[in-house]
Amino acid sequence: MYKIKKLISCIFASTVIAFASIPISVNSAETEAKSKLIALTFDDGPNTTTTNEVLDVLEDYHAVGSFFLIGDKINAESAKVVKRAYDMGCEIDNHSKTHSYMSEMSPDELAQEIGYVDNYVYEITGEHTKFFRPPYIAISQTMYDEINLPFICGIGCSDSVQTTTAEQRAELAISSAEDGIIILMHDFTGNSQTVEALKTIIPSLQAQGYEFVTLSELFEKKGEIPKQNVLYSKITKYPCENYNFYQDISSSKIDRIELDGNMLEQLGDSYAIEVNYTSNAYPPVVALQKWTDGNAIWYPVQPVYSNGETACFLATDILAGLNELDMKYQELDRICISPYTDEITLTNAKILVNSEILTGDANHDNIFDILDIILLQKWLLGSGNLPNWQAVDFDKDNKITIFDFILAKRALLEKLS
Repeated sequence: MYKIKKLISCIFASTVIAFASIPISVNSAETEAKSKLIALTFDDGPNTTTTNEVLDVLEDYHAVGSFFLIGDKINAESAKVVKRAYDMGCEIDNHSKTHSYMSEMSPDELAQEIGYVDNYVYEITGEHTKFFRPPYIAISQTMYDEINLPFICGIGCSDSVQTTTAEQRAELAISSAEDGIIILMHDFTGNSQTVEALKTIIPSLQAQGYEFVTLSELFEKKGEIPKQNVLYSKITKYPCENYNFYQDISSSKIDRIELDGNMLEQLGDSYAIEVNYTSNAYPPVVALQKWTDGNAIWYPVQPVYSNGETACFLATDILAGLNELDMKYQELDRICISPYTDEITLTNAKILVNSEILTGDANHDNIFDILDIILLQKWLLGSGNLPNWQAVDFDKDNKITIFDFILAKRALLEKLS
């Protein structure tokens, strides 16, 4: 202990007074740990064979799923399977009567497609369907206007393709797994490869700490209320509760907002980007773009959160994209918020800064120790980087100076005493 204190004192004594000004950040409390939830969903049933086999696997692993029914496949025998699924705690949802392309249907035709399934499910379970998956994921504004159910898409694992093996289906599902994801699978008659894949998917993800829930449970546990005019594939909690406003981002365009790579680099991995938007399908992305030097790149970074109105991007995801491209911000020709595929209107974009910062943790390793004091000294002397400058702004004057070094030294001495 004495040697550590002496080392700190020596570092302090040898420091040359230097001043540097950098932007503000705010420290605050810890965030709530994220739960790890996944919703398994199944299309194109019910039937008395594959659907029952899927239920057998779910039952064996104490898991539940959400089943999107085709009305024309419900009969006296398959209705018993639907009731079994419901009694197991699974959710029964709507996939239309005929499984036709619905994007060109009239309001009356849409009502017949949805109403048929909903009425049949109510007769079987005593509850109405709660969600709708469009056949072929074909959507239109008329569908959004006329179908009074939240629209669900999901992440597929090619399990409707006969040539995709059970192992490949399992690998695709497991590699796509993340908290809040909706996995899209099929329980149509004869789809035995998906049944086999489930025997790998469920225990593998349970071993990773995932819990399988229905869609209703997923929304409820994530604190999200399903909205109209949104096509959901992932449900997560709003990730920026402990972030603070840093800067507005203005744009003269409604479908593109350019970002300052130099500023983002200065903020390190502590920032988030929040943007309000309207879209008929997909949320915006942060596009990493390059077109000079014969190296054409358009790399989309997906939002960590979107609810049909607000999308949030975290610095760690953008940095991961840069790392995959093996590039720096300055090597890009443009970094911007833009549409993914469809038309979009973007408004009210802003930069937020993470306030969940360990005081004194200059090197961002989640520990405040002598290494942070050394790093701060080097930076004040004009050498080295300061990855987590917000953590050492002890006097909250929006600058990193010798006075912050004095306070950092004192705080570490108190910690070690």
